Amino acid sequence: MQTMYLEISVPNFLLTRLLARFSRKAYFGPTAPLHLVNLPDPPLPGPRWVRVRNRMCGICGSDLHQIFLDASLDVAPAALPSHQRTYLGHEMVGEIVEADRSVTDFAVGDRVVRWGRGDDCVARGRKPLCPACARGQRVLCEHASEPMEHPSIGGGFGDSFITPASVLLHVPNGLTDEQAIFAEPAAVAIHVAWRRLPQRGELVLVLGCGTIGFLLIQTLRALQPDCTISAMAQFPWQADMARAFGAQHVFLVGEDNYAQVAQLTGGRLYTGRGGNRMLLGGFDLIFDVVGITATLDNALRWVRAGGTVVLVGVNLHRMSLDITPVWYQEVNLIGAVGHGMVEWQGKAISAFELAMQWTLAGRLQVKPLLTHRFHLQDYRQAFITALDKRDAHSVKVAFDLKGR
Repeated sequence: MQTMYLEISVPNFLLTRLLARFSRKAYFGPTAPLHLVNLPDPPLPGPRWVRVRNRMCGICGSDLHQIFLDASLDVAPAALPSHQRTYLGHEMVGEIVEADRSVTDFAVGDRVVRWGRGDDCVARGRKPLCPACARGQRVLCEHASEPMEHPSIGGGFGDSFITPASVLLHVPNGLTDEQAIFAEPAAVAIHVAWRRLPQRGELVLVLGCGTIGFLLIQTLRALQPDCTISAMAQFPWQADMARAFGAQHVFLVGEDNYAQVAQLTGGRLYTGRGGNRMLLGGFDLIFDVVGITATLDNALRWVRAGGTVVLVGVNLHRMSLDITPVWYQEVNLIGAVGHGMVEWQGKAISAFELAMQWTLAGRLQVKPLLTHRFHLQDYRQAFITALDKRDAHSVKVAFDLKGR
């Protein structure tokens, strides 16, 4: 088995961060937590386990945060116990090459996607289920950080992995591998939209034009054709894509965004001492897909009184933030992570399954989002390209693993 993993200790984390001040090569050097290795193929450890051979895997923003050590050790998630190794690559599609005889819902040769890490109650065979797993929100499992007798081994950045079958889903016939790797980010976008569904006539803003932002724009448009969607992009080429996916208004970072928001929404812009600015009125609903201090601070000031800000972007650092609009304007600030179950057409359905259905039906267009492909041995260039939005114009960078 060839696989890629992170093995982080405080000393190598700090040393690599120090060396990276002088060269980005440190993230791939001898002190780095990142490893691409060949391991003996592990046997299936018990009933309901399978072995999957990877065909393709996308690089996620959360992968880049981990690889480039873009995190602080004093944020809340860092206080939780973690598994010694983190195998990378979850936006994968592959085929089952071995299954325990107790597995009845999958067969050798089936194409599958992997929606989770295999550390929730269902994957552990734990009963009773924790409240989150019982609701179908398995990414919020209360036992996910506990030690496992048989942890999953391997991930999408490699040739294969072993996992409990309960974290896999069938890929529908007609869905290509290139489309299937978007099942996970599309499921995230669907879950995000369900955290606060857009209403008819509302003014909605999507802050951030990457993979999730583009999929979210399409999801919002599909759910509520009669809302007005605006987007904020970093580069002009992203703005063009946002418009193509259904955003009626797009503005760029670095422009006079407060004035633009006031004009778009009819809000009243006020400027106080020291250039401090605040909007009264504004958007009904804002999705912050970036999640850094600047975007969240602006989102809280750009949303109308009683409006909602959904925090989507992953930022593993403490933030110095003005949250006075939360009480002064009764702004609703809610979070979103991963994916789960949603209600669609009167039925409960996995956001993952809905994402694949919508992609197959053409409701979600993902082909323009796959901008770069690499072989696994070129992983250094792949990760750097995924970071380089300005020059590479990268949206989704993927590893093509077929034929390995």
